[in-house]
Amino acid sequence: MSHSEADGFDDGYLVRRAQEGYLDAYAELVNRHSLLAYRVALRILGHHQDAEDVAQDALVTAWQQLPQFRGESAFSTWLYRIVTRRAVNRINRDHRHSSADVLAELADDSAQTEIAFERNETVDAVTDAIQALPPAQRIVVVLHHLEGLSYADVATVTASSVPAVRSQLYRARRALGSALAEWR
Repeated sequence: MSHSEADGFDDGYLVRRAQEGYLDAYAELVNRHSLLAYRVALRILGHHQDAEDVAQDALVTAWQQLPQFRGESAFSTWLYRIVTRRAVNRINRDHRHSSADVLAELADDSAQTEIAFERNETVDAVTDAIQALPPAQRIVVVLHHLEGLSYADVATVTASSVPAVRSQLYRARRALGSALAEWR
């Protein structure tokens, strides 16, 4: 299956082909979802290198566990779950970095205007506030507000209920509101 042929297939088909042993099908899944894995890991962990490690580990784990994937959820939802677990494991090992590391890596050196400076300060404050949340709250904020997942999808990814997700989001929003009160 060539790359252009794989573009026309949905994830479900590619998963079934990969489960049958077709490495090119899994390669296409990785091509489609590796940025998602990295982005979620970066938003949860706040550090580029840790996010790369977690995303790569999650994609390897997904390959290893693919025979057990039953398709009860979308492949992307399943991958969110794996990435989230790996990120939580990394947090629990207390391997934290400040959000300044992320901003330093992502900063655009040519953007030295006052507006860019104020925006960076705001991004820094929001990033710091999100990183200061307890992991359970940070994860639901990242998945719902930054990744755009529904309450039901967040509940699936986190293996919890919709009311538990709503409760975590409520607490997270209150904590973020307090932490960012001066930016209003």
